[in-house]
Amino acid sequence: MTNIRELLASNLKSYRVARGWSQAKLAEKAGISTQYIGMIETKVKFPSSNMLQKLATALKIDPAELFYNEIDTETIRINIQKAVLEDFGEAFCSMINNYVAEKVRELDKKDNAATSEMVNLIQ
Repeated sequence: MTNIRELLASNLKSYRVARGWSQAKLAEKAGISTQYIGMIETKVKFPSSNMLQKLATALKIDPAELFYNEIDTETIRINIQKAVLEDFGEAFCSMINNYVAEKVRELDKKDNAATSEMVNLIQ
């Protein structure tokens, strides 16, 4: 029988490494400390259910996957593809939002300049 602490440590590291993330990157995404990630991966600490949820959310997996006895490479590949596509989608939306916001600012500047010009003509 596999020790649950060992299972969690191994799976957490497998998912993290499969994403190409350092412990610091996972900690940043999960909103926890890098040291805590290290302590989980070295089996020093066992996280609360709330912390498990944060880790799973950051990795974009179901929390139960952190406790699978065997994680096949296909499962990891599919999860990584999903996560990368979500990350790409978020980055693309952010880029579009920034572009639109910049265009709105440019229009506002033109409107303000036109308004100022009209006020000067009236005076």
